[in-house]
Amino acid sequence: MGDPVSWLLGLSAVLLFSVVIGHILVALLLIIPTWRICQRAGFSGALALFHLVPLIGSFIVMGVLAFSDWPNGEARRQVFPLGR
Repeated sequence: MGDPVSWLLGLSAVLLFSVVIGHILVALLLIIPTWRICQRAGFSGALALFHLVPLIGSFIVMGVLAFSDWPNGEARRQVFPLGR
């Protein structure tokens, strides 16, 4: 039987590799629809590439889309005067 320390290092390397590959696959799955949403809202589609940033990338994209004014104006709320 091998050294337990080397066995644990090998196992942790495999787990880290699995997490990195999983993150990249999920990010690639999210980039295409987010790219289209950003373009329709009037932003650069490259904003969707923030999904590649681990842990906070998706929150950055959602924060920009949720809290900024959209250049195309699709998110503007229409305010009607009280007389109508």
